[in-house]
Amino acid sequence: MPMMNDAERNGVEAVGNGAPGSDSNVNTEVNNSDGFRHIGDGEAGRAVLEYVWSSFARYHSDDMRESDYRLIMDDQQWAMVRDLLQRYLAMDDLDDAVQVFRDREMGKLADSCLPDAVPSPAPPGLPQGWWTLLEAAYECLGDEEGLRRIYACYIVTDRLPWHRRSQMPSRVPRHEREIDSAHYVRKLKTLSGEHWPEDVRRMVEVHQRYYRDPMLSGRQLAYEELLLSERLSDAAWRYCKVRCHSRYTLASEAAELMERMFDVVSERHAEEACDILLAPLHDADSPMLSNDSPERVTQIITVLRKCLPYVGNRVREECERLYGMYRHRQLLRSELKKLLEHVQP
Repeated sequence: MPMMNDAERNGVEAVGNGAPGSDSNVNTEVNNSDGFRHIGDGEAGRAVLEYVWSSFARYHSDDMRESDYRLIMDDQQWAMVRDLLQRYLAMDDLDDAVQVFRDREMGKLADSCLPDAVPSPAPPGLPQGWWTLLEAAYECLGDEEGLRRIYACYIVTDRLPWHRRSQMPSRVPRHEREIDSAHYVRKLKTLSGEHWPEDVRRMVEVHQRYYRDPMLSGRQLAYEELLLSERLSDAAWRYCKVRCHSRYTLASEAAELMERMFDVVSERHAEEACDILLAPLHDADSPMLSNDSPERVTQIITVLRKCLPYVGNRVREECERLYGMYRHRQLLRSELKKLLEHVQP
């Protein structure tokens, strides 16, 4: 597993040795003395600054400005950190960066089973560890291509903002209701401008190369947001098809994923998507069929209505089958009867 050498580690630790710059109040819209123009929204820079003054009790800023990058390091130091971390994280190419990240994650998993494994260098207490420091360097130095690559890497590898996660325990701790899974998709789209179609194509290619196996990746909410926002039907179907396979997941969980992605997947793969959505209706132990509560009945009817425009005959068959099977569920039977009245025989 790659390790930082002494020169690299000393370069990264320069974050704690930078002194306040004399021009920290310069307008952020003006190029600094080395010709660099700050870009992005400054989120990573603020995170690094907060880390510096909270860890070393030396600096404090209630209103982070772009010129405050000089409170951390000067431009020469920022450039050194960028070059060092870009090599360490392989961030000079998106494909290489994702491969290195994935290999290191697999290495950590393997090492966790070995009592005598050599630990990796501990990352700083930043939202994305070393990546946040590199992101701040890209912001400070106006490196648009680098910032685009690191946002794309976050999306492909599902690096969601840790500070947005819920502190409440949950069976699905990274559920989309607890975090802003579109965070980096919005940031990259704003930054990319005319390069956005190129960036989207590249992210889809890299994701399909390294994250096809759901045993290793599972659901990836940031990538799902990309597929939804750009309405990438073929890519969305490839993503869902393998993650909805009975080998990897329960029918009810597969239906939950497909329900979220259905509007996009159905543009080109409607019948296949309906097969996944309707599968839990054939499993008496599925949560959807667990009782006759209004919540469960609404779920069933919603699924049937969603599939109706695409597989009308099958929806009618499902309604008739459920109506005859659950004779003591009055609410379900009532709603199924209403739906059958609108389904052509």
